[in-house]
This record gives sequence, structure tokens and C-alpha cells, in this order.
Amino acid sequence: MNHKLIIVGCLSVATLFSCNDLDVPPMNIIQDEDVFSTESGITAYMARMYSELPIEDFKFKITDGFEQDFPNPGSGICTGEYMLNRQHFIYDSPSGEWFQAWNYSAVRNINYFLQTFPSYEESYSEEQCDNFLGEAYFLRAFNYFAMVKRYGGIPIIKEVQNFPEQNLEELQVPRNTEQEVYDFIAEDLNKAIELLPETSVSKGRVNKNVAYALLSRAMLYAASIAQYGTIQLDGILGIPASEAKRYYELSYNASKALDGKYSLYNKYSDKFENYWQLFLDEESPENIFCKYYVYPEYAHNFDMWAIPFQMRGAEGYGSGWLPTLDLVKMFDDVDGNSDWLKIGTNASPVRYEKRTDLFAKAEPRLRASVIFPGDEFKGEVIDVQQGLYESYPDGKLHTSSEPTNIPLYNGVPVIGKSGMGANETTNTGFFVRKYQNPNLNNADVTYSKSTTPYIECRYAEILLNRAEAAYALGKKEDALNCVNQIRERAGAKPYTTDQLDEKSIQKERRMELAFENHTYWDLRRWRIADSEINNRKFKALCPYYIYDENKYIFKEEELSTPFTFQVKVYYQQIPTTEIATNPNLVQNPGY
Repeated sequence: MNHKLIIVGCLSVATLFSCNDLDVPPMNIIQDEDVFSTESGITAYMARMYSELPIEDFKFKITDGFEQDFPNPGSGICTGEYMLNRQHFIYDSPSGEWFQAWNYSAVRNINYFLQTFPSYEESYSEEQCDNFLGEAYFLRAFNYFAMVKRYGGIPIIKEVQNFPEQNLEELQVPRNTEQEVYDFIAEDLNKAIELLPETSVSKGRVNKNVAYALLSRAMLYAASIAQYGTIQLDGILGIPASEAKRYYELSYNASKALDGKYSLYNKYSDKFENYWQLFLDEESPENIFCKYYVYPEYAHNFDMWAIPFQMRGAEGYGSGWLPTLDLVKMFDDVDGNSDWLKIGTNASPVRYEKRTDLFAKAEPRLRASVIFPGDEFKGEVIDVQQGLYESYPDGKLHTSSEPTNIPLYNGVPVIGKSGMGANETTNTGFFVRKYQNPNLNNADVTYSKSTTPYIECRYAEILLNRAEAAYALGKKEDALNCVNQIRERAGAKPYTTDQLDEKSIQKERRMELAFENHTYWDLRRWRIADSEINNRKFKALCPYYIYDENKYIFKEEELSTPFTFQVKVYYQQIPTTEIATNPNLVQNPGY
């Protein structure tokens, strides 16, 4: 049968990952030969497959999926990394309907490519054929990994399904076990590693080393499920504990394969500046796999969403990702002390000349990730103040909910220009600095103007993967070396052998990868989300000005909504529409 392909918008989506121009005429319905016999046709098809990758980037929205206009909310809202400004977002996770990624449409497109392309291989060199096939195997593995980390065992479909050529019974494929899916991902990635070149054929496309990086990540997840999870549904969910060592070894070896291929970003001697810039420098030797954007064809809104209120653009928004005090307190100071935030008590708070004095010994990595009250961004002091006391503790407290028309007390503003206590200002005391572009003019901090690439994978993650696997395998010195490379670059005090354990490795990962959509999945695979997030209220840090002393004090205040993570949400709900279509699918427990 001569199948037809429906390709929509391939030219525009090509800019997602590749900066190459595609000299391809517009097309709607075309024959296989038109696509597979020309390099431009293959490139367009590849662009489509890349565009369908479930990357949790600036456009990812936990409630609505991928390629959304606003990252509101992202996965950090579920872990207390950050909050929203307009509401204290409730995350009770009862339905399991968020984070959906049932990606079999994308898998079908990849399977179609793998099935059809070999008939046209004579049109290309051996090197080109290997690269195209290697990319397809990688892309299929990426999609399956996105699904297995959500749902557990899912149907493994390697060939194109066709109706009515196949009857319904053939098409209603049951779920494979979670272990079988992870082994299938490893199989596809090993094929990709065998076929792909060392360097990408164009910017944003994958190569052998990107496949090693995904293997490092996916096998670490499998090892965690084996170590911390339980077997359910006759093995559809969970992996036998006896398999943990094998998966840790696969992850460890894949991580080691990247030795010498990438390095931590260390361009600037100032560790604060260095860590901030690594997320903005497209030439960073740390970047392994990035998603790129091009204005005006395809841009994102991160800067408009994250910008402090006082410097927002004409379209408004801002203050969308607001780090919690809980996250800030996870970091030690530069001397390794955990109790470095000297706030005092409400009855006897510590006085400070400047708000930033509280953060004088903050780890540079923290300051590069989070904008503190009174710190600078784009050469401007970010003014965060909850209220003004005439005197403390007995003097009158002045506050306001009007950041655009702030009232004064004897000529002194009663709240800050960027909050707190008003719509579209911070409700936690902080802003996200990581990924914000300091060179973007405020006038351009508007809808779809941001083009900062999203780093889907960087070398720091690989070192952390390696450290976690090494520790589990009894290679403690190697784990310590990997973690301390990260800490040295961060400006943090290196760990000693005695300080390194499972918890410190997990903590290091959460600090290093904050706001990068890893923490939610890490808490799940470690199976600690339900104990850590159990009727928990996250906290804000509120600065107050004392008028008669000309000093600042700080108070910890709970954000009003308690968060709970239910055990059943370690696996997402299989979409009910898929269950209705395929009676051989078994729903996950609790739904």
C-alpha cells in the first residue's frame, strides 16, 4: 500500500532545533517518494519528529502539556521550589491528570520513518543513512522515556499500526512491564550510539554523546525504581530490586563515556557571574542538548513571566516564578554552614542596614539562581519590602496592595516596587534569576520575545548522575569527586568523605538543577515526595523597614495553602480516552 504522509508546518518547526534553512516548498499531502528520496524532505520530516519531543522547557505547562504560551505552572510548583504570584497554588495531586504525555502519535511518526527510510537508502551515503536512523532511534527512546517515567509500563510498539489493514484485536496492545520499557529504551539508545557521529550534523540535532547522556539519565531512573519502588500490577509497575545494580552500572558507564567530551562552564572568575552566564551562553562547553528559539518565528515568554514587577514590559505579567524560602534555606553558605540566614525571632529580629546584608555569605550559585530582596538585576535594585513599621515592635505597621501607586510614610515608601503583598509582585520575597536574560531591554520583555535556549541536558547533570550511581555501586571516591567538581564551580565548600551520603548527593542535585524541571521527577523516583510534601506549607521571607531605626528586619511567613503529594501519583493516570479505546490497557492503581 502506498501510504500518504500529512506534514503540517515542518518549515516553521525546523527552527526549534536546527538553525539550517530548509529549501522546501510548502506541502500538505505528499507521497513517500517526495519525502524520503531527497535530503530536504528527510530534513523536514526530521524537523517534525524533533518538534514533537516532549521537552519540559519554557513552554511546558503541567496542566495542559507542551508548547503552551505560558509556563504557568511548571513542575517546580509541585515541589515548593517556587510559587505563583496570583495564588498559592493547590497541589493535592488527586486526579493524576497533570503531566500527561501519551505520545504514541509521535512514536508512530518515528516508526513510520524507521520502516520506510530503508527503501530509499540508495539515495544517500552510508554516513547519512546511519545518522538519520540513529536520530530516529534516539527520538523514539526520548518519547518512551517521557512516558515510562509518568505511567510505568506502557505498550511497546515498534512497527506502524494500520487500520483497517489490521483488526482491532491486533491494535489493542496490552501494557509491557516497566522493566521491559526501560530495557527497550536502552536498546534504542545503544543503536543510536552505534549509528550516530561524535558531532551533530547541525545545531540542535543529536549525536552519539547526546544518546549517552539520555542513557545515563534513563538508566538512573530505572535503578531508582528498582531500589525504592514496589512491584504492582504483576510487574507492569515497578522493577525487581535485584535489577538495581545492573541499571546503576548502565547509567554509570554511560556517564563515564562522556569524560573529556564536555566540561563544566568556568569562563568567568567571579563564580556568581559564571554560574548565571552558563544558562545564557550558547557556546557553553557544558551544553549537551539544547532547544533553540528564533524570533519572531518561534520564541518563548520566560522573561516576561519571570521579570520583577518594577521592570516589567508594557504587556504586564512578571513575578511568575517565585522561589520559596524553603529552597533558599536548602543551600549552605560559602563556609558550609546551614544556619547562615540570621533572621532572629519576631520578638527579637536581627536588624540590618541593607536587605542584602542578610545574604552576604550566600553561596554564589544560590545568588545566580535567585534574586534576593534588595539585590541588583539589570543594574537596578530589586525593591522587595512587605511593610513599614514606625517603630518595632510596638509601632504602627503600614502596608499596601497598590504597587503602581505606593503610599508614603514621611516620604518613605511603605512597600517595595516589586512587592510584597500586591498582584503580580513577589509573594515569597524572591525572584528567579536563572535563565533571565539581563541584556533584554525591558521594552522587549513582552509576549514571545525571548530566545534564550533551553538546556535539556548539561554536563553537570551527568556528573550528578554518575555520582548517584557511583555511590550506589560502592565507588564513593568517584562520587565525591563528581559532587565536588559541581560544588567548586558553585562557590560552595567541598564535601569531605564523611559528609557524602545518599542524602547529600540528592540535596546537591536539587540545588544544582533548581528550576530545571528535574526535582519533581527526582522526588518521585526516590519515592520521597509523599513524605516530604505531606500537608506542607512552604514559606516566604518578608523584609520590613523600621522607620525610626532606619534598619530592616525579616520574618518567615507561611504561604497559606498546604501541599500534599499522594502516593498513587508516583504513577500518572492513564488517559481515560485511551482506556476506553483499548480495553487491554490496565489503569494505574488509585484511579
